[in-house]
Amino acid sequence: MSFWRIAVLGIFFAVTQMVGAAVACPNPDMATARQISSNGAALRLGQNRRVFAGGKAGLAGCDHIALPQVPAVMFNDAPSFSADLSGMIGLAMEIRAEGDCPTGLLVRTEDGHWYFDDSGRGAGQPRLILRHPGRGKIAVWVGTVDGVQCRARLNLQTYAGY
Repeated sequence: MSFWRIAVLGIFFAVTQMVGAAVACPNPDMATARQISSNGAALRLGQNRRVFAGGKAGLAGCDHIALPQVPAVMFNDAPSFSADLSGMIGLAMEIRAEGDCPTGLLVRTEDGHWYFDDSGRGAGQPRLILRHPGRGKIAVWVGTVDGVQCRARLNLQTYAGY
């Protein structure tokens, strides 16, 4: 085989691997079946939603997700849940997941910040507190360590002066 043919095949292989890795990352722009529009006052009582945790997307090759450490939790490409929020000034939001298996939470806020937790209430029991979640869309993924799907309940609740 000629040098150029090997070079072209090598470039083709590298590009297809990069594209494949990008497709496997959690994507906040993908549609989700579970969504709400709510405001901070309505969320003071909390909102529960049933979701499926798990997925095939690890975060190792997802450079757009800026986290201090890459967690060993697998997520779906599409969010498990999304919320369009308003009236959040002065409120903090707690997001937690309770599953039939150990779970992890990945959250992206409207301003582009990413958050992860898998042990806020103990191992495999995630809890995140967003002190200033802002308004707009938040996307939430509920994942599992092994990627196998299980049922989970997602809870969102706001608090004043947190």
